[in-house]
Parts: sequence; structure tokens; C-alpha cells
Amino acid sequence: MTHQDAEGTRAVHRGVHWYKDPVGTISFYNTDSEEWVTWRRGADAPPMPPEWEKTAAAKGRPPRPRWTSPWRLIPLIGAAVVVVVAIWQVTRTSTGQESKETVATAALLGKCLSRHGSLDGHPRYSSKPVPCDSPSASVKVAEVLPTTPGSPACPAGTTGFEIPYAGVQYPHVLCLAPVEGQG
Repeated sequence: MTHQDAEGTRAVHRGVHWYKDPVGTISFYNTDSEEWVTWRRGADAPPMPPEWEKTAAAKGRPPRPRWTSPWRLIPLIGAAVVVVVAIWQVTRTSTGQESKETVATAALLGKCLSRHGSLDGHPRYSSKPVPCDSPSASVKVAEVLPTTPGSPACPAGTTGFEIPYAGVQYPHVLCLAPVEGQG
């Protein structure tokens, strides 16, 4: 609803009171601060009456773009940064505990381990290799397998054993074979 008189033009658009003086300066009434605020291009303001946007554009003041605002780029930039960091984390090699555990278990391949009691009826073995001709050597690491889903099982005649490693959720499985002559 627009009303025009000698002092200027008044309009109410979406509940906001607007005023345009005879010179063409556009203002709106800010109910929070209870004062008239001069409209400026790019400033935060409520939607202008559609017929006034055309007038503002014709007088060299282009209307405020509806979807192009520099502030709307911030979430897009943030999302792009998150995607880049995620890709970087996925593609980089692991430098944490997993890689240390992988190297440590691979180093045990072909080495012998000594038995150190049992836990819940299952034998426990040391994580430090011992000479295979030593009387304390009880098993030899025949194979090292990952514990990912779909990984192969230990071959027949061997027993799977995991050495707990701090910070590693799925340590490798050591396939242990009895040392010949130790029984």
C-alpha cells in the first residue's frame, strides 16, 4: 500500500514502513531502534517495496541483490575448507599409532615369541622376539594379517594372536605356529 503527498511517498511492504522524500532518498522505520534509517546499497535492510527497487535502479542506485551477498560466501568457503581438510586426511599416510603398529608387527614376521602365561584360558605371548633356538621360544610368527573386514584367516596349523597396541583399534593378527621341537 503506497501513499504519495507533497512531502514524499510512503509505503508499507511486509510490515515495514518505507518513506521516499521528493529528492529520492529512501528510508525505512526500524522498530528495534525506533527511528528512521536511510537505505544504502549493500546495507542490511528489510526487503524494499518492489516498485521502489525499480525506481532506485533507474536513479543509479541498483537494487540490493537478493542472492549475491558477500556474507553468503562465508558458509561456502567454510564448506570448501572442510572438504579439502577431509580429502587431505583421507589421502595422507598414517603417521600415528597405526603406522607404528604396522611396522612393529611386520618386524615380527619369521621371529619367535615366548609364552607368558594365559589370560581367560588363552595363551599370552611377549611382543619382544626371542631366538628361535632358545628354550623359551614357543611359537614362530608365520604370517601377519590385517584385521579389516574380509581379511583372510590364519592358515591351518597356526593360531591367530593380537598384540594390544595403545591407540590402535584394530591391531594386526599374528598367525603363530608352534616352534619345532618345543611342542
